[in-house]
Amino acid sequence: MTNAGYNIIRCPACSTCHGRRGLSASCPHCGQRLGEHGILVKTVRSAEALRIEVALQNTPEELRDALRSRMVNNDHLANFNDEVPSRTMGNWVQQSVNEEGLITVRSVQRTLHKNHSDLDANDVLEQAEVQGMLVRMAEGRWMLLE
Repeated sequence: MTNAGYNIIRCPACSTCHGRRGLSASCPHCGQRLGEHGILVKTVRSAEALRIEVALQNTPEELRDALRSRMVNNDHLANFNDEVPSRTMGNWVQQSVNEEGLITVRSVQRTLHKNHSDLDANDVLEQAEVQGMLVRMAEGRWMLLE
């Protein structure tokens, strides 16, 4: 694997892609130790390109073109990545799971308020969905992918 820029790596165990600067020790989705078994899918130069390409690689091929056009035109998401580290956002999303095991805009709003964040709950949910942390179950309802 190369160390130039950001690498998009596919886990051979769960087939999920993730981004990383340099080499990846383990899959953030399933925890599988990767070592030399991680599959280098692509290398990109910027964090913005990484965000787009990881989301596209984790999207069914027939939906990629539509998703690419939506993501490229979403300038507010580019700034969002710099505001909140992924790990923090992931923790907030996990804390937002309600009694039914689902995440709603309201549950995310409560978590953001509790953590003294002025981020918009819809932006957090959209970013988490793009990163593959959530799957939309219905309008306004998501399920956490573990």
